[in-house]
Amino acid sequence: VDRIYRPTPVMTTAEEKRDQHIVEYILYVWQMEDLVRAVNLDLAALRTHLSSAYQGDRLEAELKWFADLIQSLRREKKTAKGHVGSLDEVMIELTYLHRTLLDVLKDEEYKAAVDSAKPHIEEMAKRGEPTGTEVESMLVALYGWLVLRMGGKTVSADTQESLGVIRDWANILGNRFVRMRSGDL
Repeated sequence: VDRIYRPTPVMTTAEEKRDQHIVEYILYVWQMEDLVRAVNLDLAALRTHLSSAYQGDRLEAELKWFADLIQSLRREKKTAKGHVGSLDEVMIELTYLHRTLLDVLKDEEYKAAVDSAKPHIEEMAKRGEPTGTEVESMLVALYGWLVLRMGGKTVSADTQESLGVIRDWANILGNRFVRMRSGDL
């Protein structure tokens, strides 16, 4: 039997993160939105930046993902701030899962993680911009920490402790999301 060769599609970093850990995916997209804005939505500048990390088909797949991101930012008029609309659905789904875990499934491990993180989230929220849902507050706290780390800023021991508790919650939510998507929840 003759077989037709079909190359395996190359997954981008964003696709890998989306499949493996939804919270990391959202934070990654936010980070890449900032990167795209930092290079003034210039795909050629991104090619130069990305070519040190990727080659061949993978580089082209990453560049296509970035081109789509740039197009979305322009179409949605979010070239200066804001997040692409494709994340809205993910955020709704994640918030729905959050409420389902707490209110319907009464997931004790998840509830304990949320309860542990809540005072830390509330404290961090006092120092920043108000956010919508608890899940969004968690993501904003984690992204703020990520930005500080990338900027080489030091983070106090108290903040590190708070972020550890928040990361624990994020990891459980990410795990439950994968389980929900695979039908195991």
